[in-house]
Amino acid sequence: MDKEEWKSFFRFIDGGSEAELQERKDALAGVLHKVTDPGVRSDIRRMLRLIDEEVLIRQNLSSRRQVRRSRSG
Repeated sequence: MDKEEWKSFFRFIDGGSEAELQERKDALAGVLHKVTDPGVRSDIRRMLRLIDEEVLIRQNLSSRRQVRRSRSG
């Protein structure tokens, strides 16, 4: 992927809902086994890792907010 495609992907990750992220992850995982080009496979695996990372970050932030609310309430 070129620089602009990566920028677009990062914008998607930043703005996408959890459902959209999961949908994209499922689509990428479905395509991964069909792709034979090592460079493209590498890009797809990186995209999958970045989506997983974003989901984990959001879950962590959500958990922290819940802990703070329970302590203050």
